[in-house]
Amino acid sequence: MKKYWAAFASIEGIRSSHWQKIIGFFPNLKDAWQGSFSEFKKAGLKDDWVESFFLKKKNTNPDLIFDNLTKNKIDILLITDKEYPTLLKEIHNPPYVLYIKGKIYPKDEISISIVGSRKGTDYGKRATFEISKELAQNKITIISGLALGLDTEAHRGALSATGGRTVAVLANGLDQIYPSTNFGLASKITENGCLISEQPIGMPALKQNFPARNRIISGLSQGVLVTEAGEHSGTLHTASFAIEQNRQIYAIPGPIYNPLAKGPNNLIKQGAKPVTEATDILEDFGIENNLNIAKPENDDERIIFEILKEENLHIDEITRKTKRDSKEISKILTMMEIKNKIRHLGGMVYGLK
Repeated sequence: MKKYWAAFASIEGIRSSHWQKIIGFFPNLKDAWQGSFSEFKKAGLKDDWVESFFLKKKNTNPDLIFDNLTKNKIDILLITDKEYPTLLKEIHNPPYVLYIKGKIYPKDEISISIVGSRKGTDYGKRATFEISKELAQNKITIISGLALGLDTEAHRGALSATGGRTVAVLANGLDQIYPSTNFGLASKITENGCLISEQPIGMPALKQNFPARNRIISGLSQGVLVTEAGEHSGTLHTASFAIEQNRQIYAIPGPIYNPLAKGPNNLIKQGAKPVTEATDILEDFGIENNLNIAKPENDDERIIFEILKEENLHIDEITRKTKRDSKEISKILTMMEIKNKIRHLGGMVYGLK
């Protein structure tokens, strides 16, 4: 069925409103792909859009699209999949299809987006790298946009941490890397995180796609840290999306005569939390340091503790791995949460403190 989702997603001009009507009318995407002109009209889609869709559909081969995804080792994640990121699903306009290269896990929901100028100063680069590294050492996934400058430093910092994970969100198809100079970095990210895009393969890095990319960067995370950005920088678009999405905004203060400090300094004036060290963010996540892990007190807790040491898991997966009754596991998890030994990350996903 995924090949039909990919086929629809490859059609230029398909928007959330179109997806909603198509999914609401047809029993599945295969039936929708094979649907008639009149059925699409009955679904509530406008004549001009349906005409355009059928013209584009003539040159679209679902099997070929899926083969190209497989050849490029790109998976697709649907908004209906249980693995779809919970935080992203909560935003106003979530992507219905995500293209993934690498792996994304439930534990990546504990995340922070770090964004900044493509022309960061030495101060900005050092601060971005060091703070990203320390957050990643404390099992916080770092999300950024793979751009040159400070986005690159955010990814590099995360990868330099032991077990550090990072996610790069692109504005183009994952069969190509933009900028091309970050090809090596992108390859390392797929080994310790993933590349994500809502754009189909073959799509170049068009200027108009970057704002949509920025809403995903903020949507995937619990907060956004702006390190350096000019007063009218595109980086601040990500912060604007974060505010709309009710995410925490962080900013690194800078010298008043540095043009790239104007963005973060203004955000601080508007209520963003100033960050001078990783601890300023860690305390909001309830993390003191990466060694501060409560020890289990009984066999039931010990079993769950060992399972969650590897990754954050949904209660259904915990139940499956422990081979215990779901009600019993629910009670144990509740008690461990009360004792402050684990925490509920939302969507019935649990992780260690």
